[in-house]
Amino acid sequence: MEVRTYERGVEDETLACGTGSIACVLVANIRGLVSSPVRVVTRGGEELKIHFKRQGDVFEEVWLEGGTSIVYQARLHKEAL
Repeated sequence: MEVRTYERGVEDETLACGTGSIACVLVANIRGLVSSPVRVVTRGGEELKIHFKRQGDVFEEVWLEGGTSIVYQARLHKEAL
């Protein structure tokens, strides 16, 4: 499945969105189009894998598998507390 997302606050298309990808997969499952696990390709080219269990109308054990990277580091000084 390929997913493109537009995020409020960013007010633009983003390269990836885990929450949006999960929502797309669960809706696609409700429509009978996919079953777990689902491979998702984001606009940025990243591949995610979304796993879930469904019991009737309830989704359980939903989890996202994919790469990670540090995009920002900071230090909080005691004076800021």
